[in-house]
Amino acid sequence: MRLLLAYRFLRSKHNSSFINIISKISVLGIILGISILITVISVMNGFEHELKEKVLGFTSHVTAFKSQDNSSNSLEEFENLKLKKHILGYSPYIEKEILLSSESGTANAFFRAVNPMLEKDVGMIHKNMIFGSYTQLNDDKNNILIGSGIASKLAVNVGDVIEVYAYFKSNNSTKLFPFKENYFVVGVFDAGIYEYNNAYTFINLNSFLNNLKNNNKNHITFDSIRIRLQNPLNAFSFATIFNKNQDKYYAQDWSYTHQALFTAISNEKRVMFIILMLIVAIAAFNIISSLLMLVMSKEKEISILLVLGAKQRDIILIFLYQGLILGMIGIVFGVVFGILLSSNIDAVILFIESLFNINLMPVEIYHLSKIPSIIDYNNILFIIIYTFILTLISAIYPALKASGINPATIFRGNN
Repeated sequence: MRLLLAYRFLRSKHNSSFINIISKISVLGIILGISILITVISVMNGFEHELKEKVLGFTSHVTAFKSQDNSSNSLEEFENLKLKKHILGYSPYIEKEILLSSESGTANAFFRAVNPMLEKDVGMIHKNMIFGSYTQLNDDKNNILIGSGIASKLAVNVGDVIEVYAYFKSNNSTKLFPFKENYFVVGVFDAGIYEYNNAYTFINLNSFLNNLKNNNKNHITFDSIRIRLQNPLNAFSFATIFNKNQDKYYAQDWSYTHQALFTAISNEKRVMFIILMLIVAIAAFNIISSLLMLVMSKEKEISILLVLGAKQRDIILIFLYQGLILGMIGIVFGVVFGILLSSNIDAVILFIESLFNINLMPVEIYHLSKIPSIIDYNNILFIIIYTFILTLISAIYPALKASGINPATIFRGNN
């Protein structure tokens, strides 16, 4: 009965148009606030996921560094971990700062000497080739893969020759010796991150070690190993256990090497979430004004109910139900529109771009073919509970105001 009365009060034909407008604006504010909140958080989740995929695809979930007294080339420990399915893959590598030179210019960069077959198990470069072929890195020749930014700086393409300059320290002395070789560009990659495209190159590890051995007669081996896990979130616990059981290697997980980057992303998402939640809160508290005006317009009806035997608790519940009805309408439609908008955000962005003839997401900057969006239903559940509590709080004061009406005063004033 109380719920029915609450609905009848809201839908009464005797309500002024102004009250109806205020109520509709309150509900519309909640709908827009929730739908925008869900959309923004979903897009930020998508961008965070894309960035993690690209960063972790280029670096590694865990990196194992050789100890100083470890000169072995054995990979038996890592092969056992892979066989036991503790890891998805591993890849030994050497990374060094180098100078690249072509007929058109020079560029500072890093190279990674890798085993191409093993690298495919831990990296994503083979999936990000835009020119040439990753498989040509398998040849025991002086072949090199370069980032798209480096290719632009040097004005080179597949089939061109570039010179690689570097200095290495011998294992048996502190003396540096030079390394200079011509390499054939067999591929250009786009990792999706500007810094990586402008800083990294890849060469064959065996070919590189043979060049060092033949030219300088120095024995150098790989010094680091990249490790890929089933779940990157388990990287810290894996590294901790690995370090307890190993004395030949020291492992660091991605959360240590990229902690600042992902902490900044997480903080940015949290701040955006709080700001948008405040917008929803403002919309929810608009219910106070609409219910207060409804109380003022229904003073006579409330007095009649009290005279007929209704208790103050009944009046409180009637207006609490009214606030919850308005809030639930806003929540339901807000969640539905938010999910629809998040699922079709790419089409919405394309429509806005065509309508205003602007480019909101330049491919050369963001390296995305479409806007990423990941709907987190835990976030949606939190938003629903948060908005429900806000609407309940918003309805408390008008409900108490209605329950405090004195029928005698109302009827005396109507005489």
